[in-house]
Amino acid sequence: MRVLFCILSLFAALNLLGKEINVTYPNCPFNLQLVVMKHKGLLEKEFAKDGIKIKFHDITNGVKQVKAAATGKVDICGSLNTTSIIVAAGQNIKLNIIRAVCNSTDTLALMTTNPNIKSVKDLKGKTIACVSKHNSHQLLLLALAKNNMTIKDVNYIPMSNAETYKAMLAGKVDVGILAATEVVNAKKRGARILTTAKGLMRTKLVVAVNESFAKKHPDWIKRYIKVQDEAMEFIKNHKREALEIAAKDLGISYKDAEWLYNNTKFINTLNRDDIKSLRKDIDFLYQQKLIPRKVNILSKGAGIEIAFKNFVKDQISLCAVSYN
Repeated sequence: MRVLFCILSLFAALNLLGKEINVTYPNCPFNLQLVVMKHKGLLEKEFAKDGIKIKFHDITNGVKQVKAAATGKVDICGSLNTTSIIVAAGQNIKLNIIRAVCNSTDTLALMTTNPNIKSVKDLKGKTIACVSKHNSHQLLLLALAKNNMTIKDVNYIPMSNAETYKAMLAGKVDVGILAATEVVNAKKRGARILTTAKGLMRTKLVVAVNESFAKKHPDWIKRYIKVQDEAMEFIKNHKREALEIAAKDLGISYKDAEWLYNNTKFINTLNRDDIKSLRKDIDFLYQQKLIPRKVNILSKGAGIEIAFKNFVKDQISLCAVSYN
């Protein structure tokens, strides 16, 4: 029996040797829990006892995060907008939402430096840039629709967040859809907000994993969730230190970090209003032909549901992608 125990222990040790969890680390929008998790080494501390290493990847773009998760380059998308998850579902890419991050509705905005543009109504024929198949793309479509326009009424150019920021300030595009730190920095350089997402859409950032990772490593996911909860608790009890860490990480002032904190609603679960807005998002993206059919990203059934003991009716910690 002792020999068998030694063999099993050796097998377990060899099996864990070289194990690594790859996590995306987007620097936009204001992902405070993730910033704290990385810079306080919370994930490393949690998994060190099992010899499991944590590797962060600086991938901000939602589509690129989805692709990285789908191909196995990353295991966990540390903060991903739900628009990109819906679009991925339309392309038969299944992602499981394991935790929520924030509602960043007040820090996602259409901005301009063009003095002739006073409101969204003035956008007809103008050049507009933002990330494609992303919540910024959805915001643009919604803002246009509210003013009786479509994407055909403007010159839309898909660009990354960084490219959009630079192009707008250089006058190469009339309007850019920016988020969080970009909004703060653009305002300092003379850009104006035409509209935020408030009243148009409810932006939702979540933690997501591909389906195979969810089924293969339910315990790792449970522990990731535990660490994110620890980060939230740290922010609650040590707000100033958390914001100082974020300010340094993002290259902004403490005052700007505090503004982003006050205008970002940090959450761990999606509530009833979030769920309702997801359904509206799916309907709208289908109408806009960004997805080929209506998908459902709220079906239960992933293999990690057992991890959640605090599941209540009007809040969810887990959504598995499925199709109607």
